[in-house]
Amino acid sequence: MAPAPSPGVIPHPSSLLGRLWASRWLVLVASFWIQACAGIGYAFGSYSSLIKSSLGYNQQKVNILGNAKDIGDAIGLISGSLCEVLPVWCIYFIGAVQNLVGYGWLWLIVTKKVTQLPFWAVCILMFIGTNGETYFNTGSMVTNVRNFPKSRGHVVGLLKGFTGLCSAIFTQIYTTFFAPDVAAYLFIVAVGPTMVALFVMFIIRPIKEKPGDSMRSERIGFTFIYADCLVVAAYLMGVMILQDFISVTYALSLTFTLILLFLILLPLVTPVVSWLVRKKTSLALSRNVSEVKTSIPTSQHAEEKSAAVPLLPEGALTTQLSFTSEDLGRPQFGYGSRPASFAGSVDFSEIEDEKPSDIELLPEAIRKQKILEIRNRIVFAAAEGAVRVKRKRGPRRGEDFTLLQGLIKADFWLLFFALVCGAGTGLTAIDNMGQLSESQGYANSNVFVSMLSIWNFLGRLLGGYASELLARGYALPRSWALAVSLLLMTIGNVLFAMAWPGTLYVGTLLVGIGYGSHWGIIPPILSEIFGLKNFGMFYNFYIMASPIGSIFFSGFLAGYLYDIEAAKQQAGTLNLNSTDLTCLGASCFRLTFLIMTGVCIVGIVLTVVVSIRTSSVYKALYGKQNTSR
Repeated sequence: MAPAPSPGVIPHPSSLLGRLWASRWLVLVASFWIQACAGIGYAFGSYSSLIKSSLGYNQQKVNILGNAKDIGDAIGLISGSLCEVLPVWCIYFIGAVQNLVGYGWLWLIVTKKVTQLPFWAVCILMFIGTNGETYFNTGSMVTNVRNFPKSRGHVVGLLKGFTGLCSAIFTQIYTTFFAPDVAAYLFIVAVGPTMVALFVMFIIRPIKEKPGDSMRSERIGFTFIYADCLVVAAYLMGVMILQDFISVTYALSLTFTLILLFLILLPLVTPVVSWLVRKKTSLALSRNVSEVKTSIPTSQHAEEKSAAVPLLPEGALTTQLSFTSEDLGRPQFGYGSRPASFAGSVDFSEIEDEKPSDIELLPEAIRKQKILEIRNRIVFAAAEGAVRVKRKRGPRRGEDFTLLQGLIKADFWLLFFALVCGAGTGLTAIDNMGQLSESQGYANSNVFVSMLSIWNFLGRLLGGYASELLARGYALPRSWALAVSLLLMTIGNVLFAMAWPGTLYVGTLLVGIGYGSHWGIIPPILSEIFGLKNFGMFYNFYIMASPIGSIFFSGFLAGYLYDIEAAKQQAGTLNLNSTDLTCLGASCFRLTFLIMTGVCIVGIVLTVVVSIRTSSVYKALYGKQNTSR
């Protein structure tokens, strides 16, 4: 990714503002804000009824329009390619322009300010507007995964979590300032993300990990952010339920919205906390070093000095090394091969994974000696692996793949079709939530759209956290967490199909969490199996799984079956002249959700196969960490 240019006047690096500006935590927090605007596609259920009535569409046309939205949200290969050659601010600027043009023009059409376009042209506008999200997602995801290489699961879960929270945030802003003008919702969607993207586009940029950055400071930072996210979700849920059951004054609604904005801004404290932790740690290390220097005898100083002589080049910790066969008496290999399984590049994170948690507390000379021992152990283990295992054509699991190399791997397609099963059915439920709630007799569909957004948000957090626990805690494939997510969606789809009293609430919870967790699990899996070098390309290819599933399940299945049931009900009422095909009752979506239940079961089988096939990767990546504890 090309570095971002200087955005004007940058604070002096020695000042507090300068340190904050150079903090990767500030980049992460700014990414949360743009990600909170990058999920506007999930708000489709809030304004789809407006489009249906204003433009005179039937349900099948509305679902096809939803498919155009999903395709726009998924065609991210262009943004992924541009992200490798353009600075991040350019990526955000392109996304902001597309968002404004697509949704802004759609708002003008719905409000009758411009002439109505043909249906195909409206689909193109929806595609253009939603495709802007891919630029927001790609810029945030690629930048922060590289900024936090040792906490990929947490980073992805949080970023994708804020994406899932988007429609709930927008609904609260709409309720406070614009309700009951439904067309104003489209105006917020057109203007809001554009303004935020232009504000943060110079803040989000690659920042190298600093020597003082430790796993302890990362744990503190992520714990604080997780706590804030849970508070945001609980707060939004409480406010939404309160506003649904009682009449709230404008002053109280405004207060609710201001508190929400404060909670979204609260993670700004994290860069300050991280800097204070680093400062405290460095002071403690300085005291330890001074104490050791005064207590170690002169002879021991000599031994320590001789022990600290590097066995390998001094720059090996931060740069890649290569050895000739004469150096070690073995075939040439790159510094970074994993024992018996990997032949290729192992970087600084390999040593970080092997380091004891308390090594930072040791005096500098002893700490360097320990790190050199760990490094040599990894290198010689890699050499043994290079002798025993003949290298196959192309990279192995865990190394850097190109997209073309990944396309010929079975793991790639097993995981992709598992995502089609889960994300495709989940997106169908999201896009049809407005009509689903209306068919079951609920007057306010916005409540269920917002609830689905909140559960989607929590699912992304839980998916990232649970997969990180499985991988780093037990050296198990993250795809086991994906199987559990699909199981939750299976149960949720059954509840939607049965339409028993109250099951819509429970089904919304299960499908929202299950669907959301996919996006906290899949990106780290891709980075671990196919490498970080081309992560943006792999990620943007995989998000195409959502519209592929949605085109079939929503556009051709749900919409078609809904219109058939609506036509039957209209024929029964002898109101043959009505063009508004509205269906009421459980039969409207029953067959659709029963079919999607079977699809989710197929997805579970695929994820189990992937988990078995990739178990060796996770044992090699994280197994040593567990045995050393």
